[in-house]
Amino acid sequence: MHTRNPCTVRRSRGFTMTELMIAVTVLGLAMAGVVTFTYQALNTYAYDGGRLLVNHDMRKFTGDMATDAVYSNYFRIYPNFATRSNTVSGVTTDAAVRDGQSGDFLVLVFTDPATELNNGAVTVNELIGYYRDPADPAHPDTSMGPVRRFDVMISPSVAIGTTTNAGATPYPIYTMYDLLNLYQPTSNAHTNPRVIQLAQGLSNGTLFYNFLDRSIMIKGQIQEQGNLVKKAVNTYNFTVSPRG
Repeated sequence: MHTRNPCTVRRSRGFTMTELMIAVTVLGLAMAGVVTFTYQALNTYAYDGGRLLVNHDMRKFTGDMATDAVYSNYFRIYPNFATRSNTVSGVTTDAAVRDGQSGDFLVLVFTDPATELNNGAVTVNELIGYYRDPADPAHPDTSMGPVRRFDVMISPSVAIGTTTNAGATPYPIYTMYDLLNLYQPTSNAHTNPRVIQLAQGLSNGTLFYNFLDRSIMIKGQIQEQGNLVKKAVNTYNFTVSPRG
């Protein structure tokens, strides 16, 4: 029987402190690289997703606006959803902007061609509106805001005039701002359906530009949530005209 001399047994050697520190450093660098790559990849993915949403917003907005405008008879543009009239020295007048001016509230008016009034007025049976809502509580930045849309049918039709006579028969008469206040009160500002997440007007800070009282130029910047670094943004320019 052979026996081993205890003095000849070799002891196993562990890692030194220096070797452990080097290993930990290398592992930390590798993990930092993985985290950085993952962060950049997620940011790119989020930004590309935001760009796709912006393009989707623009296509849908263009299609909806073109369809609504081509079947409308005329339009009015107001400074914003809350400003429909001006009162000076006790006299109230319509606040619609004129040729070459712009605003954040577009109203497309649909008239009833089957109804002819003796005074040349027209009767209205539908209103479609688009407006930028900069006072949305979810977006405190007043330079940006969602774009919202409403569509109201008016039955029976009502006539549009310079003064209100709701008791007129068979067609009551309203001013445009009174009609808007009746069917779309300012309390609806944040409740109407949203068609664009965020928009910034580029026509003197507003979205809709009155071109020769015949066409509406939509000039804005559409924005969606991108990533942690930057928003997904694209500039939007489009012109529509009611059929008249």
